[in-house]
Amino acid sequence: MEHNEEPKKGRGTKVGEFFYGLLFFFILRVDTLLFSVPVWILLILHFAVGLPIKWFWIGVGAFFLVGILRYLLIVFARWGSSGEEPQKENKNPYSHK
Repeated sequence: MEHNEEPKKGRGTKVGEFFYGLLFFFILRVDTLLFSVPVWILLILHFAVGLPIKWFWIGVGAFFLVGILRYLLIVFARWGSSGEEPQKENKNPYSHK
């Protein structure tokens, strides 16, 4: 492959990009970290009060389910947008082309 050729993107690349974005969505977003606070409280209650550990795992599952659904909402909201605005016709008679 020469240096001026772009690599072809296959299906595996899109899936990899999805999980890469999901990983950063969970790690770098402050609001996602704030939503994990109830899960940590459930874990503390397990050791302090004796709350069954299943409630912690239910909380972890709910945390990841809500996080994945939020990320999918963002991905599908941006789906199809190229990020570029269409060129508008210049109707100013005094500007040079």
